[in-house]
Amino acid sequence: MTATPTDDTPTGPALTALLRGRLREVSVLIEQHGEAALAGTSLSLPLNHLLDTVVAEPGVTVTEIANRLGKSQQAISQAANRLEKLGYIERRVGTGRAVALHATSTGRNASAEAVARELAAEDRVRELLGPERFDTLMALLAATRDTLRDEA
Repeated sequence: MTATPTDDTPTGPALTALLRGRLREVSVLIEQHGEAALAGTSLSLPLNHLLDTVVAEPGVTVTEIANRLGKSQQAISQAANRLEKLGYIERRVGTGRAVALHATSTGRNASAEAVARELAAEDRVRELLGPERFDTLMALLAATRDTLRDEA
């Protein structure tokens, strides 16, 4: 199903605002599905994404993650503190003065369970949209990301 412009289709700044608004709405709904998938665990989506990064990249630093995500070091450090209190990560002295983050076995297990839950939530969205629309949406979002990233 392809949308076609009509005489009342917004253009210019109004269209941009419409795009931002739709992206925000969908983002919030997707986040809600993800948070619901993690219900009953000690992880939120942001904590799980940080834990997943630490599992995938043992020795990554708070600074590296903050720079990559465009978040403050303080915000990432606070999240890391929470994961450390949960027993999911540990800090070790790395190269120079850097403090490296490493997942514990408990953290790796929690991450695997949380990722499985998130993937199940994504499968539910695929089911609701239908595989073709879901794949089209994913391709459009990836192409948009890549184009905007190349422009920056």
